[in-house]
Amino acid sequence: MNYISKKTILFVTAAASLLLTGCVKEVFPSNGTLTDDQVKDYPVSMQIDGIAVSMMSANTAGFYSTYGDQTDFGIPSIHLRTEYMLEDIVSVGNRNYNQFNTYVADLYMSADYQYCSYFWACYYMWIKGANDVIGKIDPNTEDAEEQKVLAQAYTFRAMFYLDLARLYLPLENPSETGYQVYGDIIGLTVPKVTEKTTEQDAINNPRVPWLEMYEFILSDLKTAEEYFGGSSDKNYLYPTLGAVYGLYARTYLEIGANYEELEYNTTESRAAYKEAARYAQLAITTSGKTPLTQAQWEDPTTGFNNGASNNSWIWGLSVSAMRIMNISNFATYMAPEATWGYGCRVLPAINNKLYEQIPEADFRKHSWLDPNWEEFRTTGNRTYKYDYKFCGDDDDVANFKSYARPYTNIKFRPATGEISNYAVGSCSDHPLMRVEEMYFIMMEATVKSQNTTQSGITELNLPSAPEQLEEFMNQYRYTDNSYTCEATRVDDFIEEMMLQKRIEFWGEGVLMYDYKRLDLGITRSSSNFDDRFAFDTQGRSPQWNIVIPRSEIQSNAGISEYQNNPDPSGFYANRQ
Repeated sequence: MNYISKKTILFVTAAASLLLTGCVKEVFPSNGTLTDDQVKDYPVSMQIDGIAVSMMSANTAGFYSTYGDQTDFGIPSIHLRTEYMLEDIVSVGNRNYNQFNTYVADLYMSADYQYCSYFWACYYMWIKGANDVIGKIDPNTEDAEEQKVLAQAYTFRAMFYLDLARLYLPLENPSETGYQVYGDIIGLTVPKVTEKTTEQDAINNPRVPWLEMYEFILSDLKTAEEYFGGSSDKNYLYPTLGAVYGLYARTYLEIGANYEELEYNTTESRAAYKEAARYAQLAITTSGKTPLTQAQWEDPTTGFNNGASNNSWIWGLSVSAMRIMNISNFATYMAPEATWGYGCRVLPAINNKLYEQIPEADFRKHSWLDPNWEEFRTTGNRTYKYDYKFCGDDDDVANFKSYARPYTNIKFRPATGEISNYAVGSCSDHPLMRVEEMYFIMMEATVKSQNTTQSGITELNLPSAPEQLEEFMNQYRYTDNSYTCEATRVDDFIEEMMLQKRIEFWGEGVLMYDYKRLDLGITRSSSNFDDRFAFDTQGRSPQWNIVIPRSEIQSNAGISEYQNNPDPSGFYANRQ
């Protein structure tokens, strides 16, 4: 990990040159490079801003400038990489334009390719940014601004390590043969690097056992909570106390699952699940956030691109035109109404099997174009009528209708609804934590802690998990109060809860962690997936155990070749 401590920090300064690669014209920003020593001269508040900036900029990890990787745009790209490993995003346009096909196909996932190295490169770069801030401020400071900055830095670091732990912890799949997680790596996460880690430490830094890592994450969250000191700040663009409690909830949910699966410790598992529910409650009340309304969800100008336009986002990121390029940002790939980049060519859509399970009473169904929509001229029975909200003027809408296909998503909109000017339309906010997630954490934690669908958590005044799901769906998602959850078994409830969570967080980068934690399989066969990608899994996919990059194995004596996660590349495709 020696290279991390020496890594320079890339700052995107202005849009400049035109580059031509493949079939899509790229507009790429010019870059200025600052060394660590130069960055340390900046005020710590600017360094905190720098972490957020680096999480959502073109060429975040230098993979574009090194490899020509057009998907190098930070954490939104990471979220898409994990989403494409699942079952619900389908390309219904020209699939050859999809820059995420390697993740769809489970190919080139070994230590020798940049596709999995991207996770490692990004997160450890961001961790270094947090470490630099933490190391610069006296921990005993009484300055209110410095305390707030420390709280934010510890929150960032906790989030980064939580994601890394969930990505790299190797979990088995007994239902599948041919892929084995060996005993030497069971329960191991990633190396720990803090503000106190020396160069010598970094070159012999082993993978940390899961419980030690999660205790470290909880320690960071406790420190952040103390530095926030009851702050009432609700600015979604920065870590807040509400975000800290949300991260506590995510963390305890994983701890509960790991105690259950890896340690067979029911007592500790149920205690952790109760803590997950408690902190999810705290995240809701402390943040003061409320679920998206139908109008906010379907808004063609601000839908899922502007955290300030709603009261749902606990935490998110913003990006300016100075830090983007036209084909290296989230909107380019996921907002098909935009006429630049790949989205209008690839047409990211929903798995038709999932869509068919959404009733008309659920307004989230309007996130995707119905195959029988009356405006389609060459498909379906053209009996479905809904006044979808589209971006742009009448000519823009007519143009979109001319190339849109069944199941195409309109959940994600270009910023301000701008479909032509990439410098405006690409500048969309990106959610890191919506309050809706906390409701689903409470449901899962309740049913897991009680091991029954019949009981709630009395000390938290939480009803049973099915009652919680019914209340959420009827209050916030169904327009006619008709939703019922009839699950009487825990497994049946988890299946129903995950159905609703898949619809809720489609495309947002939340779901892979749920699939991996709950040992869920994916079903792509007999759907609108291309035959090349239409494989199913029984339980969790080996692909979700992300492989540590070769550069780390070679530079860190603490991790041998045999202590890496097994290469999952082509595991399913090769069996077809």
